[in-house]
Amino acid sequence: MHTVHTPTEIRPDEPLQVQIRITNTGSSTVTQQVALRLSEDGDGQSPETVATKQVQVSPTEPTNVTLVAEHEQISSGDYSYAVTVGESSSPEMTVSVAILTPPTFALTDTTENATVVRGTNTSIRANLTNVGAYRGIQTVRFAVDTDQNGQYSDTETLNQRVLSVAGGQSQVSTATVRTADLEPGRYQYKIATENTTTTGTLVVQQPATFQVQNTTAPANVTNGETANVSAVLKNVGDVDGTDNVTLSSDSTNTTYSRSISLAANETTTVSIGVNTTNLSRGTHNYSFGTAADTHIVSTTVQDSHFEVSGLVGPNVLYVGDTAVFSAKVTNTGEITGTQTVQHRIDSDDDDRPEAYGVDRNVTLAPGESTRVRFDIEYTVTDSTDYPVEPLSLQTYVYGIYSKDARASTAMSVKPSWAKDDGSGSSGSSEGTSVSDGERASLDEITQDKYGLYYNEVSSETKRQVEEIHERQPFADGLAAAEVRTREEIARQEYGADVKAGENFDFTGLDIEVQQKVEADFDSQFQTESGDRIESWDELARDTYGTSYENLTASRQADIKTTYQEQFD
Repeated sequence: MHTVHTPTEIRPDEPLQVQIRITNTGSSTVTQQVALRLSEDGDGQSPETVATKQVQVSPTEPTNVTLVAEHEQISSGDYSYAVTVGESSSPEMTVSVAILTPPTFALTDTTENATVVRGTNTSIRANLTNVGAYRGIQTVRFAVDTDQNGQYSDTETLNQRVLSVAGGQSQVSTATVRTADLEPGRYQYKIATENTTTTGTLVVQQPATFQVQNTTAPANVTNGETANVSAVLKNVGDVDGTDNVTLSSDSTNTTYSRSISLAANETTTVSIGVNTTNLSRGTHNYSFGTAADTHIVSTTVQDSHFEVSGLVGPNVLYVGDTAVFSAKVTNTGEITGTQTVQHRIDSDDDDRPEAYGVDRNVTLAPGESTRVRFDIEYTVTDSTDYPVEPLSLQTYVYGIYSKDARASTAMSVKPSWAKDDGSGSSGSSEGTSVSDGERASLDEITQDKYGLYYNEVSSETKRQVEEIHERQPFADGLAAAEVRTREEIARQEYGADVKAGENFDFTGLDIEVQQKVEADFDSQFQTESGDRIESWDELARDTYGTSYENLTASRQADIKTTYQEQFD
């Protein structure tokens, strides 16, 4: 009597074990051969004995026998096997067994879009299928050949995942590709497992890129006309796009902007008009650009430019006399122009001469000149019979102005009784002349300059008049009325922000301005020094650490002595 225990399926790495239980129904011990015979279903071959065993079977108890077919003797598939006992060729039992297919993986590239615009992220996808009969583990690795050398280094690996997939099942795996650092072009990518590999091509496209070509602008344009700046724009990218085209100037804060849409490789011409009304005469650079490209183009704005020179006018004006002012006006610009040329006078003592409607309209061709003359009678009383403000007895800055330039100087207004020759002429200096070695008194200086006596002027003016008085004699041909204090020079020539009669801090000026003011001041006197002369205030601050006006009378006298020694 025999009982067979048989498996119905095994894995290919396992042996086929068949167990049979043999019972001896006789009265004596016998020896039997037990054989395992195996045949592959459907191959048409006779069964093959794959394992045998000699077994002694006693009559007293059953014997268990195990027959083994090693896994090297079989492969995946369906088999029939039988066990025979003794000399009998008939099997005890015929059974089917399935040798299972091991985990076997198929890899499929399922990437939906391998074409991407640079700067946009995309994904590579793969489908991993286990075509085996039971679960297995597989590692999926994604890589892109970013250096295009035909190899895949560790740094080029995008993603690596370990997947556990049941038999007959699939899983999807993805990896993200960031293209911001990739130049446009074709890149090979690889998806690989331990057993299989698939490859593909990633195409990185150039985004819409607007290139500026053939930028043009008029070489010359008349002020007020529109300057048309144009350029050819080409989208050298692989895809359609939109960009802002801007035109900006290096000399103004104006920026022109326009949105342009172009298909890949499409070109268009863009023209932008520039308003030149508020542009100065000369060459202006413009930046014509897109997000990716910029060109610089220049245009020259032409205009008339009226220079003023050769100013002629009185140094001293006596009340009631007619003052004659004239200047040469020259058009140094490139085009014919018409401008209003004005006579101005600083009647409110702010060093900015005001216009009072005394003007001439002048038209000049390029390079042409003319002399413009104004005959004006000034008074000391306000009257509608005169075109200008009444003037006090003091010194005034006046000038002749065009839109572009000016020529200015100073004149002193004096009472009519102060005339020396009675001629009534006010066309030349009539002040006190001391160039022959005479010294003007303090009263003479203040009378000539301000129409006031010395004790009638402010303490600040007195101090500056005293400096002029100490520096005498004046330069040849220079009258007292024409000699300017350091304060007047600083205000009139170098724009110092100080009102007449206010405390004037010479040392508060920039050192370079101090040098220029001192040089101008020195030139008014016969005795000059090659070095810059220190003022009373400078000497006082250097010696005593305070201003001149804060010193005692004796110390002020010491400072005056030290000051004068600079000229000895």
